Amino acid sequence: MTLDPLLVWIAVACTATLFAHGGIAKLGDRALFEQHLAAYGVPPALTGALAWLLPLAEAAAALALLTPWRAAGAVLAAALLLLYAAAMAWHRQQGHALDCGCGGEPLPLSWALVLRNLVLAALALAAAAPMAARALGLADFLVIAAALVLGTLLHAALHQMLRHRARLSLRS
Repeated sequence: MTLDPLLVWIAVACTATLFAHGGIAKLGDRALFEQHLAAYGVPPALTGALAWLLPLAEAAAALALLTPWRAAGAVLAAALLLLYAAAMAWHRQQGHALDCGCGGEPLPLSWALVLRNLVLAALALAAAAPMAARALGLADFLVIAAALVLGTLLHAALHQMLRHRARLSLRS
């Protein structure tokens, strides 16, 4: 099954942007990321290595999405998102109150974040889809750019709503 290249490139742009941001944020504050890994129960002997490995894997996925290895980058991105979703779901199920470790202002784990990661994994897999033979025109590139901006804004709005909901829960 092939997809229209416009849909694939929207998935590529959104996934690459998400993973570039995530990798840079984690590498930018490795000490905080190590704290998140420790809170998730990663053994101390592994936190240092994973604090490098995971963000570098995210950056590699972002870069690979923009190369002829697009499908491999998309599969790596989806695998990371599913790994993160599984870790979040396990801790949520256990009743642990943790920061998601998503970067930025603290955001408590929630089932909404697990669902978000599952949806993003599906988007990443769409980035791996074979494309129908159709040349992209200027209008297509404008649609890709607009979809990327919209996706980024929706992602930020979801995080802000979840942070707001968490603050309200703490007050009550």
